[in-house]
Parts: sequence; structure tokens; C-alpha cells
Amino acid sequence: MTAAISLNPVNFPLNGTRLIEASAGTGKTYTIAALYVRLILGHDVDKTWQGRELLPPDILVVTFTEASTKELRERVRDRLSQAARFFRQQTDKSDAFLEAIRADYEVGLWPACARRLELAANWMDEAAVFTIHGWCNRMLQQHAFDSGSLFHQEINTDDTELLNEVVRDYWRSFYYQISHDDPNFQVLYGIFKQPDDLQNNIGLLLKNSDPITNPLANSDSISSLINAVTSERQQILIALKQPWQRWSTEIKLLLETAVKNKVLQAKNYKSNNIQNWIDKIIAWSGDPSQETLDIGKGFDNLSPVGMARMTNPGQTPPSHPGFEALSQLVRQLEVLPSLKVELIKHAVHWIRHRYDYEKQRMARMTFDDMLTRLDKALHGNNGQQLAKVIQQQYPIALIDEFQDTDPVQYRIFSSLYPAAAANEAGCLMIGDPKQAIYSFRGADIYTYLKAHQDTLGRHYTLGTNYRSAQALVEAVNQVFVHADQQPQGAFRFKRGADNPLPFIPVTAQGRDAEWVINDVIAPALSIWHWQATEAVGMPEYRESMAELTASEIVRLLNGVPSGKTGFKSSTGMEVLQPADIAILVRSSTEAKIMRNALARREVRSVYLSERDSIFATREANDLLFWLKALADPRNERKVRTALSTATFGWSYQALQQLALNEPVWEQHLERFLGYQIRWQQDGILPALRQLMNDYALHAHIKEAIEGERCLTNLLHLAELLQQASSQIEGEQALIRYLAESIKAGRRHSGDESIIRLESDANLIKVITIHKSKGLEYPLVFLPFICSFREVVSGSSDYYRYHDEHRQLTVDLTKNKSIRTLSDEERLQEDLRLLYVAMTRARYACWLGVAPVKAGNSKVCQLEKSAFGAVVGWQTGMPANALGQQLEQLKGSCNSIQLMELPSPTHDRYRPPLQTDLPDAARIASVKISSDWWVASYSALQIEDKAMPRVDLPQLPQEPETARDDKHKDETELSREPPNQTAQGIHGLPRGSEPGVLIHDLLEQCGHLGFSSVLANPELAKDLIQQRFNAREWLDKYDIIFSALSHWLTMPLLEGIDICLADLDIDAHQAELEFLIGADSVDVQILDQLVNWYTFAGQARPGLIPKQVNGLLKGFIDLVFVHNQKYYVVDYKFNSLGSNNEAYTSEALESAMLAKRYDIQYTLYLLALHRLLSVRLGAHYDYDQHIGGALYLFLRGSQAVTGGRVFDKPPRILIESLDRLFIGSTGPGKPL
Repeated sequence: MTAAISLNPVNFPLNGTRLIEASAGTGKTYTIAALYVRLILGHDVDKTWQGRELLPPDILVVTFTEASTKELRERVRDRLSQAARFFRQQTDKSDAFLEAIRADYEVGLWPACARRLELAANWMDEAAVFTIHGWCNRMLQQHAFDSGSLFHQEINTDDTELLNEVVRDYWRSFYYQISHDDPNFQVLYGIFKQPDDLQNNIGLLLKNSDPITNPLANSDSISSLINAVTSERQQILIALKQPWQRWSTEIKLLLETAVKNKVLQAKNYKSNNIQNWIDKIIAWSGDPSQETLDIGKGFDNLSPVGMARMTNPGQTPPSHPGFEALSQLVRQLEVLPSLKVELIKHAVHWIRHRYDYEKQRMARMTFDDMLTRLDKALHGNNGQQLAKVIQQQYPIALIDEFQDTDPVQYRIFSSLYPAAAANEAGCLMIGDPKQAIYSFRGADIYTYLKAHQDTLGRHYTLGTNYRSAQALVEAVNQVFVHADQQPQGAFRFKRGADNPLPFIPVTAQGRDAEWVINDVIAPALSIWHWQATEAVGMPEYRESMAELTASEIVRLLNGVPSGKTGFKSSTGMEVLQPADIAILVRSSTEAKIMRNALARREVRSVYLSERDSIFATREANDLLFWLKALADPRNERKVRTALSTATFGWSYQALQQLALNEPVWEQHLERFLGYQIRWQQDGILPALRQLMNDYALHAHIKEAIEGERCLTNLLHLAELLQQASSQIEGEQALIRYLAESIKAGRRHSGDESIIRLESDANLIKVITIHKSKGLEYPLVFLPFICSFREVVSGSSDYYRYHDEHRQLTVDLTKNKSIRTLSDEERLQEDLRLLYVAMTRARYACWLGVAPVKAGNSKVCQLEKSAFGAVVGWQTGMPANALGQQLEQLKGSCNSIQLMELPSPTHDRYRPPLQTDLPDAARIASVKISSDWWVASYSALQIEDKAMPRVDLPQLPQEPETARDDKHKDETELSREPPNQTAQGIHGLPRGSEPGVLIHDLLEQCGHLGFSSVLANPELAKDLIQQRFNAREWLDKYDIIFSALSHWLTMPLLEGIDICLADLDIDAHQAELEFLIGADSVDVQILDQLVNWYTFAGQARPGLIPKQVNGLLKGFIDLVFVHNQKYYVVDYKFNSLGSNNEAYTSEALESAMLAKRYDIQYTLYLLALHRLLSVRLGAHYDYDQHIGGALYLFLRGSQAVTGGRVFDKPPRILIESLDRLFIGSTGPGKPL
């Protein structure tokens, strides 16, 4: 290995192919911008580029994401503008790089340099800054003649539907050839029963270009392939068995002689065992149909290695070709040609070819096609001409994030800019192999190593870290320098003296601030050591570390109000915020465990992932059930399934009650019929939004621990479905699209399917290590850094590994020795993930370390984790040896602190009070009148009434629902909390929200039947728990249940034996909605009429003069009929005091008048009067059929008054109001 050269952006050569290693935080983007400035100016120390100034369209800059291209373009633009100002001497800010560049030009040339830099900055919108895919597509289009490509092709970000169709074509083309009476039928369909089984097995191979060897027979007939496999197996078995009829007798004699002569230990070679082994070998070799051989320990005992181990001292074990053959036989039998493997090879080759053909035929390209087609063009008949044209167009290329390249990408650039060529063209490959962590995307660290080999003598490094505090850089250096001393090096690529991927320590510029806890400088790297004498299982490790991490975060955040925990600099203290903390995990499972631990301590968090697909979420499966119900709403089973999904969150009891209540069930079916119509007319997105609004899913979901995550997923899926519906026809096609996307799960391609951030508030970030790359956070926790997931047969369809020539190879047979190689590459990438994770922090990092194990193992398996490799853990080490290994890791580095595992606490997060909030928005004291409007009675405002301040959004004038109508109605005149001595129902929370919840509870009781609820206590409790699920209600269920039981059985009317539970289901109507037409009603006349005829003319607040023109809308809590008289009932949960004595007749009347409930019940009776006059016609009589209005102040239901206020206004009042509302006057109007 050649030593790398420290890169100086002032004199770095700008020609030739060169490799720049930019470790984490060392200013990679700054360096790219600096080199860009030099290229624009034509600045070159060797004078090879002097006078060859370039412009932005001439300089190719390639990176790997759209976000990176935007950021890079803006950073370069800013740097060019800054350089222009510097050459014009318009800035006093010093810049060593620009000073050195400017010094190479005469003063008289400075204005011209500035003009060129300004021109370039203004031209950056057309700069050649592309993603690798975008650039390849551009080259195919711009050079269509030379590349043999079409001028225009459709770009598909997700071609799953086409690929599925090609798989089905393969099945029809080959599997349909085999009839059910064919002898191969059972064998063939025993492997893959249907196309989906085949696609599930080969899906990953179809999505990538991993090399797959050819099948034994490239035939158009499956039968030919089956015969070829059978024939090949038989030939190999015949060759293996042929010598054993002779060898078995010979080795038996040798073994018996060796035991007799005490050469071999008799205890390991008992005569009956030898006879058993030989008999099995003879039976296997003599039976052409027997393929497997099982002689147990005999394979070891009869191998040369095994016999050497069991030979008596001083003796020489017997020798025979059969012993060597037996040692190889297990492996040879394992690698016999497999029909399943050959079928997979055959299918992959055919489907890949047909898939590519179909895309060519349809003039369609995926992102991968952009690369492969340009690569084919560069290596085709016209490849040299195409390479020459592109090189002239872009004389220099800067390849950012080069460690994430793959063989195809490198082959493209090495064709354009050959490393061995001596010309003025330049290709600067910039990246950090220690951060090559995207193998699941096809990135290949071995491609980087090939480029490393191709550019020997032209390696450069950036050696100063500008991201992290000096102490943290020292700690990371210590960890990986220690790891690099291991026999295989820090990243396990070292072979003897050759180490193509060493760890090179970096220096630190440092930061102005310091991380302090309670005004004391805190350690940069804290390692929590679980001091266990036995290995710790992975589930226990994760749960414990999550609890510990959450406790530590709460401790830190709760220390913020003291002003002594945060980032202290010369300018003051910047206190710690939740958004300063990131917790890095490997999987959604770890993220869920961590977020639950935080939620239990009332710490909010968000989850970000690079790999988790929205289609792999629970919400996607729920939405599939919804779509099936929306598409077929007359199918009651499908609708019931949709309502039963976890996202709805309905209890089993509620679903059971729904099945028993036919009228309510019909309402739900009608809703779903409406959603189907909305889907057909407006699209799936509006239909789903309407469903979520109708069932109040927003409010229900957001109360859950993962509420925001769930809601974001639902809306994300709805958007994707709306987009997909523009390309596919019909409801069933959209359902099939979603079902297939769910089946694809993580394999679903496209950035649009990656789960989105659910909130950008000041929250803790729980983020996967893959997603964190390129980001930085003040504090980073790595609680599960010892976890690992080794490559095992059960979770892998095949093994990927690189052979001795560093070529990617796929093993479909899943051989054990290959599994070891594949798992070693997994460990190598885990080490790079560890490096990425630790270098995300600016100030401090925490690691959770334990002697972990996986599965049912009894021994510590820390050597399988990246951290175990760093500390040099060896297989078989006892768990209590971890402390010594950690001490060696720490060495003399004071920036690392080893700590015993702290005890987790259950302390909750106490957010600091916000004292710097802006003043609340002013509330208008008057309302702008309108000619025609819809409102409730509460719009008739009372004079001189101070509007109460409520913590609810302002509702529209028109009450959309009964809930809306109750909000203002239930607002307390006083917001004082209950007296602390108040007991039972009087101690319950006050305000509009509790009132709305009580109304909703009684409404549901009415819909289900008051008597049914009373007779079923479990149903009543379930109704209560569904509504009163906020934290303040959790200990009050018994009080509400007791009160509900009393309300259902207490007398409604004085002197009449009737209660709610006595009302038949068809004798009452809950939440009766009404609309009363109002034709320019004078509110003052309305007020005078009600004052005159109710409560004996007692004084009460007046209504503000106005005219009502439009509709008065309202919801009557309950209308019931008893003895042919109709009554209106209104529930009130207002608090008049802290005990039953407060609910006297006088207090009740005072509350009625203060809130002007007299107006309310008069309007209710007017609505009922109009309804009955229409329904009963000439038989209707007010005095005979109207019972009156009953107001139940529920908190006072056990007072002497029962909390009841009853009134039946005289007939003249109702009839006068009837005439008033239609715009006429008549008898009964007071003077």
C-alpha cells in the first residue's frame, strides 16, 4: 500500500485520474467547491491548464441523490460569488485558500477573474451537476446516434407492474407445458406452486444485476431442464459411488487392523460402529436411487484429520484414498445439481432478457437501465467515438460519494477517463470507503478497492475534521486505531502487510462550544458497560438499553431549566433541546423499542429510515381492507373487516354491538356507499379523506403512542394511491396495485415509497444509521451498537460474496462455507456502519455495550458484532472478559469514559415553561353581519357577556355536528378548577370538553338503547373507556360508571314514574337535528316574547339586537314520548358548585337565565311543534301532544331537586314565535 498525500486545494493537480479519501467531517463539499473555483479560473500549478478556463457546463459533477445535487450546486454558487467579491476586494473576511489563489494572479487581472467567477455563479443553474442516473440519461439522449439510443424514452420510477407481468409470462410459457399427468408435474409444482411463489423467491435477483451462472440447459422446455438436472446428478453420483464397492472392504480391514494394533483408540472405533458405517456406505453405493448418505460421526472419524486426532501417541494412522474421499463426500453431496437452483437460474435469465426486451419495445427505462444502456453503448461498436465525444464535452469530472459506486458506474467512468491514460482530462473520485454502507442498493466496496488499485501513487486525503469537538475526534481515533491493530485491521481487509482500507487518524479543528452537564465538561465518548457474568440475550439487551437511554435523556433534558446543561461557549450557554439528540438504530424493530421507552417517559420523538417502505407498514394492510370495502360496499363482510382494522381501533365489544344494532349498521353501510361514489367521481384520495373525517380518525389516531407516525403513513399511502390511479384503470386494478406493492414490501423501488418524517417539531430523532449518513447531530446515542444479524440460511434466499478475484458472486445453493464468506462481508459493512454512526456526533456519543448472544446460544457471541471486532473479541471468551477488553480499547485516552450500567428510572420529562411566546391573537368583540347565514341558538349573543377564553379553535357559526353545537353551549362561565375538597362527580374536570364527552356518552347510550346499556355493565364500561381515554380521566372511570347508572335510572319527571332506562328504543330519538327557517327575525322581539312567557318574567341578560335571516340549526339531545306527550331533554354538565347542596331550585333557575337556556328550549319546542304539526296534521294539538322541556344538570342529579328544571311554555308563545319566524306578526306579541 502506498502512502496517501495530504490534499492541499491550492496546488492539487487538476488532470489525470485521482482518488481522494475524505473522512467524515473533513470538508469534502468545501474541497469540491474550492477545486471548482480553480477550474473556472483555469488555475493550475503545473501550468497544464493555464489559459483553459472552464465554465459550469464543462465541469461534470456527479453525486447520488437529487438533494445532494441541489445542495452541491448552491454551495458551489456561494463559493464562486464569495471568490468574486474577494478578487474585487469587497470583503474584509480572510480566506487562506482565496488569498493563495489570488496571489498567483497579477493585480491587473483580478477584475477579469472576478467577472469570470461572477459569470460562472450566474450560470450555475445550467451547471453540469447531476445524479449518476440523470447524467447517464442525458448522455443517451444528447448522443442518441453514437449511443444507439432513442431520442426520447419514458422514465419509470417503479416498473413493478411490468415485471409482474413478465413473471406471469414466464410461468405461462414454461409451466403450462407440463400437464397434470406428466411424471415431472409433482416435482415441478412441489417447488413453486404459483407465479407469486416464484417471484417471491427471485424478486431481489430480478431487481439487481447480480451475476447468475447459466442453467444446465438453456432450453425452451422445462422438461429438458428437469432431465438435464436428473442426468447430471446421476452421473456425479455414479462417479462418487463407483469405487466404494471395493474401498469399503479395504478400509474396514485397515480400521480393524489399526484398532487391533492399538494405532487407533478403540473407544472411538468400536467394531459395531465400524460395521454400521461400512454397511451404510455399501448400501448407499449399491443403490442407484439413494442420493444421501448419513453415517453421523463416521464422516469425522474416518477422515484423515479426524483419525490423526484419535491416533494413539507415536502411531501413524492408516492411509487410503477412501479416507480422503469421505472427507470430501459431504461437501460433494451438498453441491449436487439442484432442480430448484436450476429453475431459479433459468427463470432469472429468461425474465431479465424478456423484461429488458419489453422495456425497449415500449421505449421505457428504469433508473438502472440508464446506467446499463450507457455502459453497453460505451463498450459497443461505436464506444470509442461516444467516449471521445463525452470527454470533449466534459474535460474534467468530479465524482462525489465515490464509495457508493458500483461496478457498472465505475466501468463507465474508467472508459471515459482511463486511469492509465496520460492526457489533460481529469477524473477526481472523492469519497470515503469507511462510509460504504449501501450494499443493499448495489454499492460495492470492492469497486472502490479496484479504483484504489488503479490509481496507485495518486491517492490523497483530507486530514482535518471540522465537524466534531476535538475530544470526540480523539476518542473516535483511539477506537479505530485500536481496531486497526487487530490482525485483520480496523475494517477487516488487511492481509499480511497489505491493507487497502486502513484507518488514518484525523486532526480536529475543534468547535467553539463545549458540551457541559451541570456546568461541568462532560466526556466525549461514554461507554456503558453491562457487567454480566453470563451472555445477555438480544431481546433483553435491547429492552434494557432502550430503558437506560430514555432515562439518561430525560435526566439531561430535565436539567435544562437550571441553565447549566447544554453547549457552553464564549458567547454564552445554548441550552440542550430535544432536537439536539439523535438515537441511531439499525432497524424499525429497534426504533419501536426505543420510541416506546421514550413515550413511557412522555418524550416525543420522530423516526427516519432509509430503507423502510411505506408498503411494509401496518397501515398499508389496513388500507387494503378499506379499499376492498369501498369498492364493494354492499358486501357486509368486507365493510365489517374494514371497521375491524387496527387503525380504526374499535374494541371487540363495540364491533359486536354494531352487529346487533341493525339501524346503526345500515348507517355505516350507507356511508361506505357514499365513499364508493366519491371514489368514482373525485378519486381515491378525497374518498379516503372523507372516511377519515367521518370516523374522526385524526383525533383517535393522534392520541396513540405512534399516532403521528400512523397518520402520516395513511396520508402518504393515500397520495401514492391517487398517483397510481392516474396510470391504471378501475377500482380492482388499484386494489391489485396496492396488494402487489405490499407483497413486494421492502423490495418496492422508488424514493417515493420510503416512509416520511411525521413531524419537524423540536423532537428527538430516532434514525437508522443508513439514513443518518451525511447528517450530523450535537449528541448521538448508540444504545444497540452490539446488536448484529448474521447471514443465515433461513433469512436469505442466496448468499452474496466476492471471490478471490474480488468479483461479486451469488451462491444459490447456500453452501455453509460460502455462508461464512458472506457473513464476513456482512461484518465488514457493520464495521463501516459503526464508523458512520460514531462520526455523526458533534460533541458527545454514548455506546451501550454488553456481552451479547443470539438465539438459544449459551456463550457470548460479541465477535459477530462490529463492536466486538473493534475490541478484538474472540470466539469462546467468557462474558466477564469484556471489562478488560474495554480497558485496552480506552488506553490512555481521557476523552473516553467507561461506566457501569446506570440504573434506569421512570422519571418523566418536564418540558420547560415557554416564557417567550408571542401574545395571543386578539379576539374580535363584534361580529360582521351577513344577509343570510346558518347558525345555532348560541349565535344569539348575550349583552355585556365576557367571552370566555377556551383552549379550542374557533368553531364556525354553523354547527356541523352535535359535538360542535355543544362546545359553546357547555363552556363554563368560570374556568376555575374544582374545589380540592370536591368528591365524586363534583370533582370531575370542568369546561366544554368534559361536557361534550358526557353528551357523546349519553348519545351513544340512546342509539344503543338505554336499557341495553344498563343491562350490560361491560358495554357501559367500554363506552366510557373509548371516550374518556385522556390521562386526566384514567382514574375516574368508576365515578363516571356510577353516575351513568344513576342517570339511566333516576326519575325524569316529578310525579311520573319514568326514567331513561324505561324508554323503548322506538320511543325516543337521540341528537335530533333540526333547521328552522328565519325570515329577517328581529332578535329583540324574540327576546321580549320569551321574557314575557317564561320564568314569570324574571330579569335576565338581554340579547344583542340584530336580525336573523337564514336558518337556525341545532341538535336536541333527546326527544321522547310518554303517554302520547312529546318531551325535549337537554343534558347539562355545568358545575354550579362542589356539592349537591349547590343545586337548589333557585341556583338552577339562575343558571338557566344566565346562560339563556330559556331561548334554547323555546326554540327546541318550536322545532318539535313544527315537526308534529306536519307529521300529525289536523290531529295535532299543542296542549295535548307537547309535554314540555326538561333540563338535566347531571352533576346535581343526586341533589334534592334531582338537578331537574322543567317548563312548558304557553301555547301562545310557541305560536307567536312560529309567526315571527315566517315574517308575520299577530296576537301574543308583548307590548
